[in-house]
Amino acid sequence: MIVGMSAEDRERSRAVRYQGQPSPEALGRLRIAEGLGKDFAYDPEAVRATLVGMARTPGGELTVAVAGEEIVGFVFLNLPHPQSRWGREGPPGLYEVAALEVARPWRGHGIGSTLLRTAVNPAWEERILLAPLDPEEWDTLGSGRSKRGYRQMLLSLFRRAGFAEYPLALEPGLNHDPASLFLVRVGNRVDRGRLRLFGASLEGVGPRSLVEINRLPREEREAVYRRLIPMALLAAFAIDPRTFTDGAGNRLVEFDCPPDQEMVWVGVRSRPEDRDLCFLLKLQASAFRNLELAFVVISNPRAERFGVDRDPQGRENRLGTAGRNVPEELRAMQAGLAPGQTRRGLRLLREAVRLVEEFAARMGGDRVLLNAMFYHNAILYERYGFGYAAGREEMERIHQEFQPGGTLFALLDGSTPFRRPGAERSVRGRSWAIHDGILGEAWEPPRMVKQVGKDAGVCTFPDALW
Repeated sequence: MIVGMSAEDRERSRAVRYQGQPSPEALGRLRIAEGLGKDFAYDPEAVRATLVGMARTPGGELTVAVAGEEIVGFVFLNLPHPQSRWGREGPPGLYEVAALEVARPWRGHGIGSTLLRTAVNPAWEERILLAPLDPEEWDTLGSGRSKRGYRQMLLSLFRRAGFAEYPLALEPGLNHDPASLFLVRVGNRVDRGRLRLFGASLEGVGPRSLVEINRLPREEREAVYRRLIPMALLAAFAIDPRTFTDGAGNRLVEFDCPPDQEMVWVGVRSRPEDRDLCFLLKLQASAFRNLELAFVVISNPRAERFGVDRDPQGRENRLGTAGRNVPEELRAMQAGLAPGQTRRGLRLLREAVRLVEEFAARMGGDRVLLNAMFYHNAILYERYGFGYAAGREEMERIHQEFQPGGTLFALLDGSTPFRRPGAERSVRGRSWAIHDGILGEAWEPPRMVKQVGKDAGVCTFPDALW
C-alpha cells in the first residue's frame, strides 16, 4: 500500500479532481501518470487493466485522483479476499481497503488523504471497513521514509478518515512484522446485530475444541472446517466452496468428524471417479488447546502416478515406510519426486500450513505440532517457520555427516540407485538416501512445533537445493 501525505505545495493539489466509480470507458481515455503502479513495475497498460478490473468488480468501489488527463492515484474498497480470515469467517457487511496508491511525483500534496476521505462517503457509515497494512507492500524507498516513519504517516492518514488501530493478533496474516498495522473503521450507522457479530469475531468467540465442532450440526461444522481447505485448490477444480460440489452437483469434499473424538479428517477429489484424493488433511488435538497436524497430502490428480504407496504385492505400505516398492520408487526419484510422493504436488502446502495455524489461533491454541514423516518434510517445515521439540540434534548431525569426510558422505558410493555421489547436495537426494537406509537404522520422525504467528528461524541444511 503506497500513499503520500504532507502539507506542502497545496497549489498543485488544487489541480486534482476526484472521481468515484469511473466507468471502464472513462478509465480507457485517461493516461496513467509516471510512477504509478509499483506492483506492476510501473507499466501503464498493466495499471490501466487493473483499474478497469476494479471498476467492473461487483460490490467494489473505485475512486481515482485525476490531474489534467492523467490518473495520479486511486483507492479501491472491496469485499475481503475470500482466502483471508475476514473473507472466510467475517460477518456480513465487512469491506476492506484493498488498494491505495499515489504516483511518486505526486506524493506530499494531500492526495492520499483526500482520496481516502472522498471514497469513504456517507454510505460507508452503515459498513465496517478494514485496512490491513503490510510493510512488505510499502514503498519506503520511493518515499524516502524509514519503515517507522512510513508507519506513522499511514496511521495519521487513516485516523483522519475515522479509522482506529486494532491489535495485530486479530489479523494473523500481519504477524510476520511488528510494524504492520491493522486498522478498522466502524460506521456510525452500523446496526447493533452486525456490530455484535463483528465483536464476536474480534474476541474469537466459538468452539474451543475439535469435539465441540464435531458436535455442531453438519452445516455449521462443515462451515468451520471449510477454512482448512485452500481456496486455490477449490478454484483449480471448479468446486463450489459453499456446497462442495462441481458443476454437475457431485459432492467432492468429504469430512470425517467423530462426535466423541478430538479429530477431523478432510478429503477433496477433483472428480467423482478419481480413486485418489488430491487433498487430504488430518488434525487431532494436542495438549493445552494446541493442534497436531497428523497428516497432509496435496497432489496433482492430473500428473503421472507412481505406486510407491503399495508393495509389489499391491498391499498398502504407508507410503513406503512399512514395505517398499523399489521399482516404483526408482521411477518416482527419476521423475523428480521425493520419498512418499505418488504424484507431483500443487504447491499449496505452505498455504495449507498457514490455514492450520490460523485455525489453531481461533481455537485459543498457540502452537501447531507435527511429526516429519521424511527428511525432506522436516526441511520444508523449517522453511514454513517450524522448530523442533525433539530431533534437532539428529538433523544437525545428519547435515554434518553429509559433508565431505562424513560417514554418510562416504556411503554415497553408488551401491544402490538411491545412494549416488552428489546426492548430499540436495534435500531430495539426502531424503532418498535416508529412505534407502543409509543411516543404518530406521528414520525417527523429528517432533516439530510452530508457535502461532512466529518463525522459529531454524535451518539445519543451509543453502540447500531441493
